[in-house]
Amino acid sequence: MISESAEVQLGQSAKKEIIKEYGIYVDPVVQAYVREIGQKIVSVCERKNITYEFVVLDTELVNAFAVPGVVFITRGILQLIDDEAELACVLGHEVGHITGFHTVKMLQKAYGYQFLSTLSTVAIALYGPSVDDPRAYAVLNQATQLISTGFLRGFGREFELEADRSGLRYAVLAGYDPDAMTSFFKRMGSLGEEEVSGIGIFLRTHPPTNERIKEIKKILEAKYSALPSTGTVEDRFERYQEIMKELPALPSGKEGVIKDKEYFNPKFRVRLEVPRGWKLESILDEQTLVQFYSEDHKAQGELKTLKVGLGPVLQKIEEPHFAGVSQSTAPLSAKEWAINLEPSLRMEKRSGREVLYPVGPSYIGTYMGQNRLGRPTFFKILYWIKGGNSDGEQAFIISCWAPANSYFEYLVDFEKILKSFSIY
Repeated sequence: MISESAEVQLGQSAKKEIIKEYGIYVDPVVQAYVREIGQKIVSVCERKNITYEFVVLDTELVNAFAVPGVVFITRGILQLIDDEAELACVLGHEVGHITGFHTVKMLQKAYGYQFLSTLSTVAIALYGPSVDDPRAYAVLNQATQLISTGFLRGFGREFELEADRSGLRYAVLAGYDPDAMTSFFKRMGSLGEEEVSGIGIFLRTHPPTNERIKEIKKILEAKYSALPSTGTVEDRFERYQEIMKELPALPSGKEGVIKDKEYFNPKFRVRLEVPRGWKLESILDEQTLVQFYSEDHKAQGELKTLKVGLGPVLQKIEEPHFAGVSQSTAPLSAKEWAINLEPSLRMEKRSGREVLYPVGPSYIGTYMGQNRLGRPTFFKILYWIKGGNSDGEQAFIISCWAPANSYFEYLVDFEKILKSFSIY
């Protein structure tokens, strides 16, 4: 369906996007250790004819993901793994996605066989002799975006369970305790109930934990035939703990609290509420405080915060300006800030207006763009600046989005969410 070289090059394109989004955790010891265990898994897998990379991402989000030729694992999940055997099972699961050609199958399901054929031709042209065809880059970009967003979506129940079976087999063949996969799933399930920062993504993008444990137990109870002939297995708890002890501690999760349909943040003293049928999910990465999505997952949104510095800022919109910027210590309005940010959104602006919402004077913009799958999407975004100190002002963005063909179905809910945003 697609050439191997095209598949691997697609993985490299997705790798750039994912690293740009989350960053690499700079610790040579941890990176080398993960790479070592990953290569032990590769040595027993069925697909050894491609090069595998293992990358630790610098985020507290609890997740692992694979694109062709590259396995990602986050700093957050490394802190919740207990020993080397569990690490081998997690990496084995991700290698299982690569050996199972799950990325290609996902593209086929989303766009069809013809798209794969075009993609293969495009990739060969782009990574062979030079080609200057905007359509070629558009096809590659569409595929890259779909793959990259799998980090937050997963591969679906069928492929995840298949990767579980492959991961268990690889871990056992590499000499690790097969019970480690069950212990890891149990811990993830219990921590999810405690709302550990970022773990919701891991649980949401994978099948129910109880189902995964049940499937693994079935395999083990059948006297798993791939056990090493020596019968010896290891977990290497001490080694794992020694190497990982320098990782920075995960956030406690107390900075943001979810109670039913409400989100409270004691640090910033802000709250947000979602309508019936919607769900909140605490994230606590560098900027995103909470995400929310509708029952059918078609409509989504997030609350972000960041500091707005008091250095060079845009001139006030009403005033003529020459160079476009000036040195100013005057408070920045929500409208000025929004217009400053809009070029980086890379979306077509449809409307914008200043509003007086419960949280205070704000600015709302509506935009036409693409979601993470490259599909036409409408966005409704609220900008608000709380104010601050000499370090800058604390600013907040609430983004709500839905597919273009169903956007108007969610407008009332979007308005309820934006108007619920308030100080307490």
